[in-house]
Amino acid sequence: MGREGVFALFLAAATVLAVVFLDRPVALYCAGLARWRWVFQGLAAPSLLALPGAGVVLLVAVLRRLRGLGPVGRVWLLMSLAVVVACAAKDELKWVFGRSWPWAWLKAGVYGFRPFSNAIYYGGFPSGHTAYISAPFCVLWVLAPRGRVVWAGVILLVMAGLVGADYHYVGDVLAGLLVGMLCAWGTLLLMRPGA
Repeated sequence: MGREGVFALFLAAATVLAVVFLDRPVALYCAGLARWRWVFQGLAAPSLLALPGAGVVLLVAVLRRLRGLGPVGRVWLLMSLAVVVACAAKDELKWVFGRSWPWAWLKAGVYGFRPFSNAIYYGGFPSGHTAYISAPFCVLWVLAPRGRVVWAGVILLVMAGLVGADYHYVGDVLAGLLVGMLCAWGTLLLMRPGA
C-alpha cells in the first residue's frame, strides 16, 4: 500500500474518531464564536469557486475543440474533472449517509445519521465544499509538488472555515477531504497518458 492508501486509511479512521468524540463539543464551542462567523465564512469562501471554475474550464475546452484550437492545459482539465467527479460523489454520499448538520443539532436537537433521508435536517456528510476544494488541490499536490504547502494551506483554511462557521462537523470535513482526495487520485489514474 502506498502513501496515498495509508493517508486514506488515516482519514477514514480520523473521521470515525471525530464523529464519536469531537463533533458535538467542537460544534458547541464554535456556536459560541458567532461574532467571528464572518471570518470563518471568509475562510470557507474559496470553496465556492471550485465548481463554477471547473465549469468554465470545461466550457472553454469544448469551445476550443469546436473552433479547432489546441486543447486546454492538461492540469486545468484534470483539476476540473476531479471537481466534477467530487461533486457527483458527494451528492450520492450525502444521501446514503444522511447525517444531520450542526445547525440541526444546535437549534432542533436533531443529531445522528439517517441513511437515505431527504429531510432538510440531513445531508451534512461528507462536506461537499471540502470535496470541491480538495479535489483540484490534490491534483496539484501530485502534478505541482513545489506548491504543496500552499495547496494544503488552502484546503485546511476552508475546512477550518466550514467548521468554525458551524456549517459542518469536524467529521464532515475530514470525510470531504477523503472524497476529494480519492476523486483526484481516480481522475489522475484514469486520465494518465496511455491508460
